[in-house]
This record gives sequence, C-alpha cells and structure tokens, in this order.
Amino acid sequence: MAGAAKRSSPRVLARLIGGLYLYIMVAAMFAEAFVRDKLIVAGDAAATARNIASSEGLWRWGVAADVSTTLCDVAVAALLFILLRPVSRTTSFSAAFFRLAYSATVAASAAFLVAPLLLLGDTGGPASADVQLLVGYSLRLHGAAFDIALTLFGVHLVLVGVLIARSTFLPRLLGAALTIAGVCYIANSFIGFVSPAFAGRLFPWILLPGFLAEGALTLWLLIAGVNVERWFAVSTATEAG
Repeated sequence: MAGAAKRSSPRVLARLIGGLYLYIMVAAMFAEAFVRDKLIVAGDAAATARNIASSEGLWRWGVAADVSTTLCDVAVAALLFILLRPVSRTTSFSAAFFRLAYSATVAASAAFLVAPLLLLGDTGGPASADVQLLVGYSLRLHGAAFDIALTLFGVHLVLVGVLIARSTFLPRLLGAALTIAGVCYIANSFIGFVSPAFAGRLFPWILLPGFLAEGALTLWLLIAGVNVERWFAVSTATEAG
C-alpha cells in the first residue's frame, strides 16, 4: 500500500499544481477584469478616484485577490520544482527562483493598489485635484512594477517550457507552447519600456499565447496529470546518474 501511495504521488502533485493554477487564473481575472477594468477610467484621474471611493469594498476585494495569487504562486514555484526536478535539478531550481522573484515583485506592487485607499481615506470628503493626481500615479506605478514582474515570469515560463519539453512525462507540445508564451511576456514588457506606443498596438494579442499555454497546462495537470511510470523512470535515471 505504501508503494502504491508513493507511485501516485506525482499525479497528486500535478493535480495540486493544476488546482492552484486554476485559482490564480480566476482570481487574477477577477481583480483585473471585474475590479480594475470596471473602476479605472483611462486618462481620467478624477473619475477613477470617484469610482474607487464609491466602490471601496470592491477595490479591497480586488487587492485581496491579487495578494492571494502571490501566495499561490509561491506554492506553485515549490511544487513545480519538485515535479520537474528529475529532468534537471539546476534548471528547475532556476525556474522556481524566477517565479519567487516574480511573486515578490507582484506582492510589493500591491502597495500601489492600497495607496489610493489611503489617499482617499485621508481626505474625509471629495478628493482634491492633487489627491486625484496621486491616485493616478500610484496606479501607473503599479502597472510599471507589474511589467517588470512579467519579465521575471516570462523567464520562469521559458525554463518550465524547456523542462516539460525534455521531461517525457508531460507533452512536448505543452513545453513548446509555454516557452513561446514566456518569450511573449518578456517581449511585451521590454517593448513597453522602449516603445509604449508600439506596445499598445500589440496588446493584448501578444499575451494571448500566455493565456492559452497556461490554460492548457492547467487543464492537462488537472485532467491527465503526468505519466507516472515515465516520471519514476526519469527520477531513477537521474538518481543513478
């Protein structure tokens, strides 16, 4: 019975990663599409400040969703390291490191989402023009910090894609898709730094490969898991080597 439990552990690990990934995607979509896209009015700091002040509860839920995803990202970094370690310990460690760095950057950037609440809460009434301006800047800084975080996440995806493509216990095509997605994330951020106008024309299409690849990874891990026999074969070969 202990042997059977041991042999099922990679599949359980894969399903756990898939479940966490699913939560990350849903929570991130809620925070972005149902909170920020609803309350932030591009180019209108006054309207944005009014929306946040009048929907403080919704804004706080959005911040909470973002912070919760960083906790899940830390767990995913550790679990992916365990799952992919048989392929290459060094590469899987590097992938985990970049995801942890991404998580730390995202967690720090959440402070820029809390800042509008502090600024608007201190006014005790309608926000002044200066407060509205500061609210707008805090949200722009959050966007800039998140772009930096995505470069780290892009490197993580490239490394994970390479590991999966080499693994034999997960589909090679899935690894290739994640590698392409990682390159798109990195390109999106660097193009945004160098030429914001051009980046605006590419967005959101340049991020579509990431959504599709990560969605495919989530579904595969939840439904199919990993090929347990091949996982143990790779793990045994690595230990023997």
